[in-house]
Amino acid sequence: MTSMLPETQGELYIYSNSRDVLDGACAWGGGQAHDHIAPDSCWALRRGRGYRFDARGISFRCGHVNDHPTTADVEDAMCIPIVAHGDTVGLLHVTYPPGTDAQVAKDGYDFALQCGEHISLAIANVKLRDELHDQSTRDPLTRLYNRRYFLEAMRAEHATAARKDQRFAVLSFDADKFKAFNDNHGHDAGDMVLRAIGDRMHELFQHGETPCRFGGEEFSVLLPCVDADIAMGVAEVLRAGIEDTRIRYGAEELPRVTISIGVAVYPDHGNLPQDLLNAADRALYDAKAAGRNCVRLVGRGA
Repeated sequence: MTSMLPETQGELYIYSNSRDVLDGACAWGGGQAHDHIAPDSCWALRRGRGYRFDARGISFRCGHVNDHPTTADVEDAMCIPIVAHGDTVGLLHVTYPPGTDAQVAKDGYDFALQCGEHISLAIANVKLRDELHDQSTRDPLTRLYNRRYFLEAMRAEHATAARKDQRFAVLSFDADKFKAFNDNHGHDAGDMVLRAIGDRMHELFQHGETPCRFGGEEFSVLLPCVDADIAMGVAEVLRAGIEDTRIRYGAEELPRVTISIGVAVYPDHGNLPQDLLNAADRALYDAKAAGRNCVRLVGRGA
């Protein structure tokens, strides 16, 4: 944009996933993007087409321009909605310096409209790529990583740990007596439980861990660069967090959900990823045999 519209400055905004605000994506020419702007603060978004502000004529500044510390006194500006496949995905805002010739600004506006079309296609392609990647790596019910992604992440972590002589751990767990829960309360309630477990895992694992729904009511977590004691501590926090979760289904609260967790650590409990998964599953069976709602490390009792 610096090359195609010289002497201008501007910002590009992209709608957030919630669609209630637009996030500042980038800027050029000395422009400073807001962190967020409201859709109704822009005349172009409200009208659904490009809008040009000209202080020499009868027009109004957009709200996001008035609120901007460096463009509140701009004399010539334009806002271009970024529309892809009939859906508005962002906003291109361009300002000219004071004293810009009116014809130059008008020609720039016509050119900016064309730029907006090309930008919209680029954004649409990136969003489509991200959506396809997300669909291929995420479980649709819990939004956790799926089994395929987890196994790939585990192989990559194993290669790194073997090369750098590091440790990592695998947690394997499932919801206790989940089949009976489904039979008593229905599969919709069971889905609510799985989503609640997924939500709690999202809250707990935000620092490089890989939380996964392995299948059905079975879950796994990859913990990089931890030893057995740390892994056991993390597992206990997870177990207690799930136990404390209250799940509402319709007008009633569902019975308390508990989980049993097995823990395995590389290389103590296996030199290959599949060996570690098998070891974690054995520890999970030990936790079940110990009465459920507990954590067990491979080869270690209560």
